[in-house]
Order: sequence, then structure tokens, then C-alpha cells
Amino acid sequence: MATLTLEIQDKKIKFFKDLIHNFSFVKIKEEEFDGDTDDEIRANIRQGLKELKLVEEGKIKSTHFKDFLKELDEI
Repeated sequence: MATLTLEIQDKKIKFFKDLIHNFSFVKIKEEEFDGDTDDEIRANIRQGLKELKLVEEGKIKSTHFKDFLKELDEI
């Protein structure tokens, strides 16, 4: 038996799964993706831009670069 890995757009995955479920010779092994969806990534970028604007306006303080690196290291 061969294994095939596919990358499918999030908005097309339901259609594709419905399609291949009709083939008796195909077995589906679903794996959970722990990463953010495209919508979540866009929302995170928007939030970051809002925070940047607030920093530039002096309404909030920015994080020191060393502290930022420490946060990344903890992830």
C-alpha cells in the first residue's frame, strides 16, 4: 500500500474528504493540526498592527528586544 500526502486549502477540505470517502480503496488517517488557521493568523497580524499603532502613539509601552527573545524561547 502506498501513502500519499496532500496539502489542501482549508476551504476545500470538506469537499475533498466527502469525495474520497466514496472510494472503498482509500483509507484516511486524519492528523490534527496544532497550528493556527489562516483566519487566526490574519487576526494575530491585525492585533499586532493595532498594538504597533498604540506604541507609536505612546499609549502603550513596547517590549524590550531581549524580553521578546525570552518569550520566544519559552514557546
